[in-house]
Amino acid sequence: MAPSEAFDLTVVVPALNEEASLRQVLPRLRETFQRLSVRGEILVVDGRSKDATVAVAEAGGARVFTQRGRGLGGALREGLLAAAAPWIAIVDADGSHPPEVLADMWSRRNEADLIIASRYVPGGSAVMGLARQVLSRSLNLVSCYVLDLPARDSSGGFRLYRAALARAACADSAANDFTVQQELLVAVLSRGGRVLEVPFRYESRIDGASKASAVRLAPAYIRMLLKLRARRHA
Repeated sequence: MAPSEAFDLTVVVPALNEEASLRQVLPRLRETFQRLSVRGEILVVDGRSKDATVAVAEAGGARVFTQRGRGLGGALREGLLAAAAPWIAIVDADGSHPPEVLADMWSRRNEADLIIASRYVPGGSAVMGLARQVLSRSLNLVSCYVLDLPARDSSGGFRLYRAALARAACADSAANDFTVQQELLVAVLSRGGRVLEVPFRYESRIDGASKASAVRLAPAYIRMLLKLRARRHA
C-alpha cells in the first residue's frame, strides 16, 4: 500500500511543551478515528519542547516530526507537507479544539477544499477573556472586510484541508506567526478552492498558558492585511 493510500486522514498537531494536554488530546483523536471509521494518523510537529512532549506523543501512537523552521507558521507548513493522507486536519495540542468536532467537518468534506471550525458563525462560541475576545472578533471583522473573505473566523486554526491544495498553498506562505492562517486561506482561495465554516465551541486550554501575545498580534495583523490586500485585489 502506497503511503498516500495508507491513511484517509492525517491530523497535524503543532506542539511546544504540551505534554499534559497531549495526554488527553491524543486518546480523544484516536476515539474520533474509530467513530468516523477512518484510517487516521496523528502527526505531532514538535517545536523542540523542553518537557516530555515527544515521549508522550510517541507513547500515544503519534508520528513525531521535529520542526525545522520558526513559529506556528513553520510548524503548520512542515506538517502539511509531511502529512500522508489526502485530507489533513489541524488541531491545537492544548485542548482548545475538541477533537469530536472533526466528525462535523469530515461529514462535509465533499462540499469544500477547506473547512474551518468557526467561533463566529451562528452556533459557534469561545471560552476566552473579554479583552482577547474583543480583539479576536475585531481583527476577524477587519480581515473579512479588507480581504473580502468568505469566512468569519479567518484566524481560526481548527481546520480540515484537501491535502493537494493545502500543500500548494504552502508555497504562498512565509509567515511564522498566527497570520499564517490568513495566508493559507487566501492561497487556497487564489487557487479556486472552496471554503466553508462549521460552528464549534473554542474551549479553554487544558494546561499551561497561551503562547499568543495580543501585543505582538495586532501589528502582525496590520502587516498581513497590507500584504494580502494587494494579492486579493491584484
